[in-house]
Amino acid sequence: MTSGTPARQPQSPRSDDWRTISEELLQGLVHALNNRVAALSAFVELAKLGDEEGDPVTVLPAEIAQLHRVNTLFGLLPERSSDAEPLELRVVLDDAIRLHEHHPRLRSEQVAVILEGAPGAVRAPRWALVRALVMLVHAAKREGESVRGRGGAALRVRGDDATVSVHVATTVEPSADLVAIAERCNGTVVREQDDLVLRMPSLRELRRREKESVNQ
Repeated sequence: MTSGTPARQPQSPRSDDWRTISEELLQGLVHALNNRVAALSAFVELAKLGDEEGDPVTVLPAEIAQLHRVNTLFGLLPERSSDAEPLELRVVLDDAIRLHEHHPRLRSEQVAVILEGAPGAVRAPRWALVRALVMLVHAAKREGESVRGRGGAALRVRGDDATVSVHVATTVEPSADLVAIAERCNGTVVREQDDLVLRMPSLRELRRREKESVNQ
């Protein structure tokens, strides 16, 4: 009687790395920029032909505002040398969601933000927190794309005096990129049952620790 080789258990897929996600977002932002340039070019050509339907007083400010929004989103992509700073996580999460709306494949996937408790401010380099949250939004949308009829993608933001956490119901495991970026934010990212969780100490907790360290 021969013993067979034990069957390997299937491993859960990893979340996408930052390079993959950022390149896809860059494609989407370039497409949005090209659309704005094309719209402005068309307006200029019509104006040269004497077309009076487009009022420059209304058209130009609106187009410039859209260009400004796209430019602001471009500015969220690069890594910067800035130090950690106090940040309202919900504000940065809104930026991450707006940035991910330009993903070529997942732009139509909606993501809901559910607040639980009273999540306060955190301390992190802004560029790093944006990346961590974009990667969680990406994981949530991928899950929503693969599991239809479950109510769409959602992120639950929890908080108390000590911690702030972001929970995503997903089957993926955290990528090495996500783990490393979470560490840059003074946080950790782990799997907890059915959720991928980014957990960070609150700004109040960090200040308490610093005060204790000084008094020791």
